Amino acid sequence: MWNAFLPPGEGMDRDHEVINVCGPRAVDISKLGNFPATMVVVGGFDPLKDWQRRYYEWLKRSGKDVHLSEYPTMVHAFYIFPEVPEATQLILEVKDFVNKQCSKVVKN
Repeated sequence: MWNAFLPPGEGMDRDHEVINVCGPRAVDISKLGNFPATMVVVGGFDPLKDWQRRYYEWLKRSGKDVHLSEYPTMVHAFYIFPEVPEATQLILEVKDFVNKQCSKVVKN
């Protein structure tokens, strides 16, 4: 799958800025004034949770408006299962996040 995302000839470099946007080769976004507010969702049993937390911390260090939402007992992509109560909870949380961001735009 790495080859599907990496430019041709780049090899299997997991620190490539296309794969690891907040890694050692990350672009400096600290001076980007139009970077949107971001919501990062982490499931406690998600195998990518460490990458997601690093992304959240990088956004925070870059001075961006970022919100972390953690679901300690959830797996990767738990929100696609409507029978899981946390999926509904997350959808409502996303709705509130989007509404909050939209109200900021209207006020400006």
